[in-house]
Amino acid sequence: MSTDPHWLKGVIAVAVGIGITVGSVGVVFITRLLEKKEKLLLKQEVDELNTAILDLRSEFKALKKKVINPSKRLTLSSSTSITSEASLYTALGTDDEFHDMSSENEESHSNMLNANSDDGLTTANVDKHNIEPSLLSDDIFDQVDELFEGSDEDKLKAYKILVNLNEERTDDIEVLWRLAKSCQFVSKYYTAAKKNSEKSKVVIEEGLKWASHALEMYPGNCNAHKWFAICSGARGQLGSTKEKIEGGYVFQNHINEAIKINPHDPTLYYLKGKLEYEVAVLSSFDRRIAGWLYGEVPSGTIEEAIENFLKFERESPIQLKDCHLHLAKCYIATNNYETAVEWLEKALQLPVKDSEDKETDIEANQLLKKYLKYKKM
Repeated sequence: MSTDPHWLKGVIAVAVGIGITVGSVGVVFITRLLEKKEKLLLKQEVDELNTAILDLRSEFKALKKKVINPSKRLTLSSSTSITSEASLYTALGTDDEFHDMSSENEESHSNMLNANSDDGLTTANVDKHNIEPSLLSDDIFDQVDELFEGSDEDKLKAYKILVNLNEERTDDIEVLWRLAKSCQFVSKYYTAAKKNSEKSKVVIEEGLKWASHALEMYPGNCNAHKWFAICSGARGQLGSTKEKIEGGYVFQNHINEAIKINPHDPTLYYLKGKLEYEVAVLSSFDRRIAGWLYGEVPSGTIEEAIENFLKFERESPIQLKDCHLHLAKCYIATNNYETAVEWLEKALQLPVKDSEDKETDIEANQLLKKYLKYKKM
């Protein structure tokens, strides 16, 4: 072996270089292992914290229910008598809309409720003494549902109650879907009674936010799907042709999902029938737009619409003025004028509760004048 001092220095330098390199790699490797371990520990601690928060939240809700004073009940007056929970839907329906059944942003609440006095629906008209707790009692939902069956003013009261209720029962599914529903009612008021599409858009956007949040929290809830569908369709109807078609697709998908969850809800078949009718009578221009954007339009024929409307008539404990009107329009489309006249007369025999019913009666009367000559004698 060479003992040349220069050669030895070279060997030593190479050895030292290799040692430094290996040592550096080892340090980096160990450092990364430690960092990974710290991240795993941190994630575990976060998961444990989330679990603890959920447990505390459940315990808090249970505690709130226990401390309810049964003597405190919310007393509300409604201008109409109540026959059935399902009859709240009788307030809805006009020909120029896909789906007329049926935000946590406080500023949007204020904008909607503090409308000009000539709108008729103002917070000044709401008796604040009627909006007192107990908001924690489930009986409050029965009272809200009764208001849904009443006049335009009653529906505004329902909205106010639900806004307050959401502060006490955050993320409660029974509150969320009813908030979406109440927004849809008020939006329809601005469309039908005041012809104010801008206000109607603002309110339906809020309803869509409530419905979307309900779906995020409770993806398997039938009412969450139903009111997300309704609000989506209503928003689309207030927009462009493209938005209308998009709303139809969303509506169809979520109504079908709601039927899978609860096939025994007759109102879902009424809603499905309305979409099928609207699709069946789409103009050639709208069909071309839908084909260009999506390749096809949502499915629906007059025959399918009639089938679903009649299914609702058979299975629902109540009658809907709008369902009668749409059955008449379906039979007109198939040239069965005699049967159409029968359904028009049935629609006009039902009581008028609000501005939506007034719009329905106007259309029914116009059609009856045109086709009365086909009445069976």
